[in-house]
Amino acid sequence: MEQLTKRVEQLEKTTQQIQTDVAVLTARSEHFATKADIEKVRAEQGAMRVEIMGELGALEQRIDKKFERMEEKSELKFDKIDARFARIDEKFERVDQRFNQLEEKISAFNNSLTWKIMLPTCLLVLAWFVQNIVLKMS
Repeated sequence: MEQLTKRVEQLEKTTQQIQTDVAVLTARSEHFATKADIEKVRAEQGAMRVEIMGELGALEQRIDKKFERMEEKSELKFDKIDARFARIDEKFERVDQRFNQLEEKISAFNNSLTWKIMLPTCLLVLAWFVQNIVLKMS
């Protein structure tokens, strides 16, 4: 009989533990999501995705327009800079032409010095040298 009493007590404890576990599981199960809840969340997620993609597309278009405006402004500025460089290049060309003309004048002057002064002087020195050698030898 004692064994039976012990077994009944053990059974009561086990039953009581089972009741506690069932109560905990019941409380938790109230917070479980159903298939309908999951489908609802998926639908909301899909709608949000579509909305976000639409907003991203609109944002991308606005950014593209801003970049186009920035590109147009920078092209105008670069065109102005190119025009300035073209004018500077023209000025350098004129300076180069002046230097070329000056170089030609200097070259002509050097040629003139060579033919008008240096060559006759050299010939005179040579003639003097020959005259002195010939006179001294004769």
